[in-house]
Amino acid sequence: MKKIILFLAAIVIFATSCVEKDAFTIKGKLPNGTYDGQQVYLKTLDENWKDLVAVDTVDVVDGEFVFKGLAKDGAKIHFISLDDAPDNMNRPVLVIVEPGQIEVSLDSISTVKGTPLNNACQAFNTKSQAIENEMMSISSKLRDDSTNTANKAELEKQYEDKYNVWTKETFDFVKENIQNQLGVYFLSRNFYRFSAEQLNELIPSIKPEYKSIARIQKVEKVAKALDATSVGKTFTDIKGKTPEGKDIALADFAGKGKYVLVDFWASWCPPCRAEMPKLVELYKQYSAKGVEIVGISLDKTNEDWVKGIKNLNITWPQISDLKFWDSEGAAIYGVSSIPHLMLLDKDGKILARGLNAEEATKKIEELLK
Repeated sequence: MKKIILFLAAIVIFATSCVEKDAFTIKGKLPNGTYDGQQVYLKTLDENWKDLVAVDTVDVVDGEFVFKGLAKDGAKIHFISLDDAPDNMNRPVLVIVEPGQIEVSLDSISTVKGTPLNNACQAFNTKSQAIENEMMSISSKLRDDSTNTANKAELEKQYEDKYNVWTKETFDFVKENIQNQLGVYFLSRNFYRFSAEQLNELIPSIKPEYKSIARIQKVEKVAKALDATSVGKTFTDIKGKTPEGKDIALADFAGKGKYVLVDFWASWCPPCRAEMPKLVELYKQYSAKGVEIVGISLDKTNEDWVKGIKNLNITWPQISDLKFWDSEGAAIYGVSSIPHLMLLDKDGKILARGLNAEEATKKIEELLK
């Protein structure tokens, strides 16, 4: 009998230790007492990582809230939100549910800390936000009409440098966490900023359990498309319609003895519109010297496309299937952000990708010397 009691006691101790090992507590704070009585939601990603699904709710009491549970499946991404709160307070805040005590402060700038992955994520977010703020400041100066040309050139260089630092920080964070859900999730949200080489470095490390998620399958498709249309490869044709509804293809221009600058753009894209005056000037200067521009539009309606062409003084050939981000041309070339400029040589081989208008102009000037 004594042995049986000891055995049962051992089972209880073992079970308790397992529970304690997996247990998590999320302690949250909100500013003043404004949100008392409101519900706070703990949400998780749905199976396709497209929508959020509530898994628990608690009330705010004296400006605080608490979630408790077990992280039985290891560290998983969740989000905390006040769905009924105004303005920026109802934005979901990412929190990694993992064993331990997690401290959340919900405010105009929220913080999450207390456990290893949450601390790492908070450190990255803080650094990333600082870089983004610097980029926004530079962007504001660039939009100022009083900024002279020389200063704008310097500001554009500063912006590009900051963007490159931001991208490297993001890539390093994803690479460091690619074996867990946090790294894979950040990859799914930032893959458009990475090169084919970087994507090919990350993708093999993704665990099989994430391979069926639509967002990750898209990342893999983009990586393959970037490989197939990398510098040195012969162009792949894009077929579509002109604004007038006539059949047109990239092959009508590429490989025909002219340098061809392919411009992936859309009338709804502010950065595309900002770049367009430089492309208009490039076309005026070099269209009679063996250079063609072909626009690949990601517009959604023919009306918006035609209006954009007219307002932006675009006079070069245009192709579109009006499928927005489902554009077949964008998919063929793995284009996930616009504007995106690609330069083809006279035989239709890809000379450069990911250029801006200024870089494209310099490249063409060199080729025509």
